[in-house]
Amino acid sequence: MKNLKYVVLLWLTFVAFNNVIAQKAFKLEGNIKNPAMEGSMVLLAYHNGKTLKHDTTRVRQGHFELSGTVEKPVKVLLFVSYSKEEEAKKKKRGETNHFYLDAGITSVKGESLETATITGSAVQDDFSLLQKSLKSAGWTDEDLMEDRMIAKRDSVHFAFLASHPNSQISFDLMKQIARPNLLARRYEEMSAIYNDLSSAWRESEDGQRVARLLLGAKKLGIGKEAIDFSMDDVSGNPVSLSDFRGQYVLLDFWASWCIPCRAENPHLVKAYEKFKEKNFTILGVSLDKESGRQQWIDAIEKDGLPWIHVSDLKGFDSTAARSYNVLSIPINYLIDPKGKIVAVGLRGDQLIKELEKILY
Repeated sequence: MKNLKYVVLLWLTFVAFNNVIAQKAFKLEGNIKNPAMEGSMVLLAYHNGKTLKHDTTRVRQGHFELSGTVEKPVKVLLFVSYSKEEEAKKKKRGETNHFYLDAGITSVKGESLETATITGSAVQDDFSLLQKSLKSAGWTDEDLMEDRMIAKRDSVHFAFLASHPNSQISFDLMKQIARPNLLARRYEEMSAIYNDLSSAWRESEDGQRVARLLLGAKKLGIGKEAIDFSMDDVSGNPVSLSDFRGQYVLLDFWASWCIPCRAENPHLVKAYEKFKEKNFTILGVSLDKESGRQQWIDAIEKDGLPWIHVSDLKGFDSTAARSYNVLSIPINYLIDPKGKIVAVGLRGDQLIKELEKILY
C-alpha cells in the first residue's frame, strides 16, 4: 500500500511538473503615443489553455507592460481606454486590437492602438501578413454584406491557406471560415486546401469537425438534391419536405433555446412576408427535445412564425438533423421547386437579397 501511495504521488508530481513547464512566460510591451490615452486603463484578455484570463495596467508616459503565461500562441484582445474628454469627443470608450501572443516579448508600437505595429512571434508575423493582405484587397468589417468584397476576402483567405499549410493562423482561419454556406459554394477549393493542411491538425478535434462539415457539403452542396424526410407538425400531422415540391422553400433548422436562432427569426419573418405571394415559404425544423415541446410551441407564437413547423423532438439526434449533417444552429437550405439546393446558410438580409435575385 505504501508503494502504491508513492507511485501515485510520483505520478501526480510528474503531471503537475509537466503542466508547469507547458506554460511559457510572455511579456507584452506597449508604446502608444496618443496623449488621449495617457493614464488610461489597459485590458488584456486571453485563454491560457485552461481558463479565460485577463490582466490590467495603465499607460504611464506612453508606455505599459503586462506579463503572464501561455501554453501556445493565443489570439488576444487588447483594449486601451480614452480619457474622459476623448471619450466624449469620439463617442466610444477606447480602442481595441486583436493579435497573437506567444512566449517571449511582444511589442505594440504606434500613434494609437488601432494602427499600432505589433511584432513578436512567427505566428503574429503570419497574422500581420494576413491582415495586410486583407487591407490591400480593400476589406473592412463594414463590407460584410457586400458580395463583391466578400469574394475578395475569400480569395485572400484561400491564398493564405494555400501558402501557409503549417501555420496556426491557417488552422484557426480554417476553423473560422468553414461554414456551410462557404463550403456549399466552394467545396472543391476548400476540400483541396483542407487536404494540404498539416496532418496533425486534420487529425485534431477541430480538424475532424471541419472534415465532417466538408462531408456534409459534398452531399448537400449547391445543385445537390435535397434529402426528403417526414415529421409531425405541432398538431401531430405528418409533413414531408417533398410536400413543398413546386415551391421555393427555406428549410430552417432552429430551436427555442438557441439564442442566435431567435435573433435570426425577425429576418425570416421579414423575408416570408415579402415573398410569400411569390411561390416562397419556410419549413421550420426544431431541434428541441421532448422536454422542451411547450417551449418550442411558445417560441413559435412569441416570435410570430406563421409557417409550418415540424420536429421529432430528439434534439440533434433528429432524423432531419442527421440527414443534413447539422452540427450547429441556426442553419438553413434554400431549395428550388425541383427539389435542388440553391443556397445554404443565408443569414440576415442575405436571404432577402438571394430571393430578390431569384424571384424578381
